[in-house]
Formats: sequence, C-alpha cells, structure tokens
Amino acid sequence: MELLIDIIEDMGRFFRRKENDVRSMSDVAVLFLRLFIGGVVLLHIIGKLQTYDNVVLTYRHILGFDGATSFAIVTILEGLFAAMIMIGVATRFAASMMIIVSAMAIAEALLPGGLPTDHAKLYFVYMGIYMTLVISGGGRFSFQVPVLIRKNVLK
Repeated sequence: MELLIDIIEDMGRFFRRKENDVRSMSDVAVLFLRLFIGGVVLLHIIGKLQTYDNVVLTYRHILGFDGATSFAIVTILEGLFAAMIMIGVATRFAASMMIIVSAMAIAEALLPGGLPTDHAKLYFVYMGIYMTLVISGGGRFSFQVPVLIRKNVLK
C-alpha cells in the first residue's frame, strides 16, 4: 500500500512541474524527434539500397544525370542531412533541405508513372516532421555552431 502511495505522490510531483522543467522537457521532446526522424530516414535509405537494382531502373533523371547517378546524389544528401538532424548541427538548414526533397518526391508522385500514393503520403508526413524541426530548431541538446564560436570553443 505504501508503494502505491509513493507512486501516486511521484506522479503528482511529475505533473506539477515548474516552467524551467517544462522547457527542459520540450528540449528532450525535440531531441527525441530529431533522433526518431533521423533514424527513420536512415532505415528508409537502407531499404532503398537493398532494392538498388529495382530502384535505379525506375529512378527519375535529375539535372541531366542518369538514374543511378541521381539516386546516388539524392541518397548521399538524404543520409548527410539525416545525420545532421540527429547530431543537431544546422538542424533548421538540414530540415529545410529535407522538406525540399520530400516536396520533390510528392511532386514526382503527381507525374504519370511516378511514386505510388502510399509513398507520397509517407513523404507528406516526413514533411510535417521536418517543418516542426524548422520551427523548433535543434533544442538545447544540439551543437549550435554560432554559440560555440562565441564561447571560443571552435576558434
């Protein structure tokens, strides 16, 4: 019985947080979101690489490159931006670039013979998560380069 009372008291303390605690919890939420979407994108890339032969045959030609080169460029950039988001380096920039990649994928779904609509819906959800990261930034648990330069860490 005492254990149950202790658990209820701990829950009460958890929900009666001060403003600083709420702010730190939102930073933890942004950290989780960054790690989650970065991991999802990396798993998405691994899935595409596992079916490389099929993907390359149907991949669109971007900027005059053939399908294999376009696929390689997009995959490398997606991986780089996902890693930047997970680490927290230039989170807003990386999320903005991923919004552009997602918008291109959605636009490709609108073309005849493009992506299936299920893939387009997935990229639309990705775009919403990236927009949240553009608005929130990397949070407290990120490498903020201008702050590090001001503190003479990177000089």
